[in-house]
Amino acid sequence: MSKLTTEARDGGLSFSLSFQPLESADRKTPTGEPVDVGPYEVSADGQFTAELPTIVVPGNANPISGNELEATITLTGALCAPADFVCGEVTGTATRPIALDLEGSTFAMERITDPSSYPAPVINCDRDPARPLP
Repeated sequence: MSKLTTEARDGGLSFSLSFQPLESADRKTPTGEPVDVGPYEVSADGQFTAELPTIVVPGNANPISGNELEATITLTGALCAPADFVCGEVTGTATRPIALDLEGSTFAMERITDPSSYPAPVINCDRDPARPLP
């Protein structure tokens, strides 16, 4: 779960993120520590690059292995108009549970207007669906 906040700055726009890992079992229950990052500058056409600090995600938020994850990542993407969808590419490295180059990974964030009715999760700018829960 994440919250994106925009702010007018120096004749332009910036954003900050606050995000909270969610348990993989239901993709709704918060787990672990929330992370606050930013602000990051946004260009006139909505593009941005956000170099995040090293992040640790608890194992119960990892649907693949259930192991704790640690990664240092950069998000390169766009705030799409209207600002209900943010997506792009991920670069960086995961160091736990295994060392892994994240080049070629993608991300997507979509505004949730009704917390009792989540939209189907998507994984990239093409809005490809995330895998169903097991």
